[in-house]
Amino acid sequence: MAAKANSQMINKHVLENDLDLRQLSRSIIFTKGNLFVLSPSAQNEYNWFDLRRPNLERYQEKPYRGFLLVRFFDKLLVTELEPFVREMMPDDKFVFTKTIGPHWKFRIVVKGNNYSIYNQQNSKKLYPIRECSVQELKILIR
Repeated sequence: MAAKANSQMINKHVLENDLDLRQLSRSIIFTKGNLFVLSPSAQNEYNWFDLRRPNLERYQEKPYRGFLLVRFFDKLLVTELEPFVREMMPDDKFVFTKTIGPHWKFRIVVKGNNYSIYNQQNSKKLYPIRECSVQELKILIR
């Protein structure tokens, strides 16, 4: 449990201090005005992270401008949320467990300086995600 709590803190200061986002409770949801950011942390040897259905439902509650910002070790990987959800989170490609409920499991693929994500329920489809600096993120989300 402590390892998971520590991994959730990685680069959290970037979201809260540098990007001026507010965390919703203890979730991976960060908001500011009409901006909605899902920011999971992938700090494991298998490069995986989960996105839970309730978090996605929060995004769909009102017209947000959304981003997926994965805190991947010391890197910040970002993509627009709407096209990612449409292509990588189909209703028939999720996992259900008693503890987490419905969620999608993803892995990050690293090839040199290029990053992609795939849904573990459909590993043939890669989705590109780009690395951004804090300065680039500030420009992107303003």
